[in-house]
This record gives sequence, structure tokens and C-alpha cells, in this order.
Amino acid sequence: MKKKGNWFLRLITISFIVFLGLYIASISGYYESTVGNKVALTDKAIKEFENDVLNGKTVDINTYITKDDKDYSNTFTDLGDKFSESMGKLLTDGIGGIWDAIKVLFF
Repeated sequence: MKKKGNWFLRLITISFIVFLGLYIASISGYYESTVGNKVALTDKAIKEFENDVLNGKTVDINTYITKDDKDYSNTFTDLGDKFSESMGKLLTDGIGGIWDAIKVLFF
């Protein structure tokens, strides 16, 4: 006879491991380190800008700004967006319609 695994115990174990990883990252200062690196890069860009102004060079803002925008969209996120929009519309219109019907009948 096969013994079925306890899914609740597995869920608790996985949750604990994820929590432990996030806790260690928080304690070790990983997030603060990444934010500090961004600030350091900004300070470097400010100093470079000031030097270029002092030297009389042509200054363009796009030279000093770095964009780290990443597009994480894919088929699943697009489907999720469409699903949530349609559900929102359905619930808003559906509940509004039901409420209007109730108002007509009873008020």
C-alpha cells in the first residue's frame, strides 16, 4: 500500500524555506546593497555632469540617465490582464445590473 504524502506538511515546509531565504536576504542587507549601488551610480553621473558643465561641454540629459526598465510581459501576463479586465467588467456591470433590477422591483 502506497503512503500518500502529506500535502499540508509539504506546503508548510516550502513556505518555511521561502521565508528563511527572504529573511536571510533581509538580514544580510542585500536589498540595501542594491539600492546603495544605484545611488552610487547616480552620484557618479552627477559628478560627471558637473565636470562637463565646468568644462563647457554640450550637456544632454540622456547621457547621464540610465534606464533599467525591464519588460516582463509574456503570453501568460497578457492573458492574466485580459482575464482580470473581463472579470472586473463582468462583476461591475453584473452587480450594477442586479442592483438596478432590485431598485426597480422594490424601491
